[in-house]
Amino acid sequence: MSPKKILSYVLLAGSVFFLFKLYDEGARRSVSSVAEAPPEQVEIAAPDFPVNYSLGAFDSRFGISQERFLQLVDEAIKVWEDAAARELFQLSQDGPMKINLVFDWRQERLLEAKAAKAKIDENGKSFDQLQSEYDERARSVDQVRLAYEETAQAYKSHLSDYNSRVARWNEGREHTEAEQRYLQNRKKELEDEQGALDKKVNELNSKGEELNELGEKMKAFSQKFNLDVENFNGTYVRSRDFEKGVYDGKAINIYEFEKEDDLKLTLVHEFGHALGLGHLENPKAIMNRKLAVQDVTNIRLTSDDLNLLKAKIK
Repeated sequence: MSPKKILSYVLLAGSVFFLFKLYDEGARRSVSSVAEAPPEQVEIAAPDFPVNYSLGAFDSRFGISQERFLQLVDEAIKVWEDAAARELFQLSQDGPMKINLVFDWRQERLLEAKAAKAKIDENGKSFDQLQSEYDERARSVDQVRLAYEETAQAYKSHLSDYNSRVARWNEGREHTEAEQRYLQNRKKELEDEQGALDKKVNELNSKGEELNELGEKMKAFSQKFNLDVENFNGTYVRSRDFEKGVYDGKAINIYEFEKEDDLKLTLVHEFGHALGLGHLENPKAIMNRKLAVQDVTNIRLTSDDLNLLKAKIK
């Protein structure tokens, strides 16, 4: 095999890998079920601080105690107060701003969706199980891709060195028996390396097809049970507008939450509105209108949130 032919194989392998990447990117973004955005919330002027608040209506059907609820309220407030380096809210028995936990159709809908999510599909798997399997396969694809990239980079370096020595040989330099034997042996080694690269490309394509099939299954599952599911950066997540919590200028009303982390993030968001902050376009921002890609286990304000806070509180 000539060096030029070897090089053409490399370009071919690279092309296949590029197609795989496009294919894989498309596969992992195949699910999109975005709820229609609610009307933009009216901007509210920043209040005088600290704002006195108190616990208003409290429905025990959420399965959380008043003590724990108020603890989460305090933790949510602390996110803003730490950033502002000042006291912004204060709990008082007759505080005019009420924090209400209201059980209505929204929480009922969430509980129904949660039950549907746990239903078994025709293969005996729930959406959560499919999600776990998808994540595991996605990690496997990433590992194979990384191994391919490392091998391809090494091959590129080896091929470059080989072509340089072949060029010197063709120019009449280093015409020795030792160099001839080296080039002949190196050619065989490069062919073996190319074969290994071809196998990795096939493995990548195979795993990509499996990942795509699973993504289609998850899409069908979510449509079958009317689950609100989106795909962000290759990960399927629930995505909901912040209608689950509302600040109306006088009170914060919490209408739905799935877990305590979810509740805390909702409280942080609504206390942001109570500070007079509007919505942000940054999908990772606490003040984005959707709960989707924010890290609910480690709630932190983004730079956009901080800038919005600084502009409101002087």
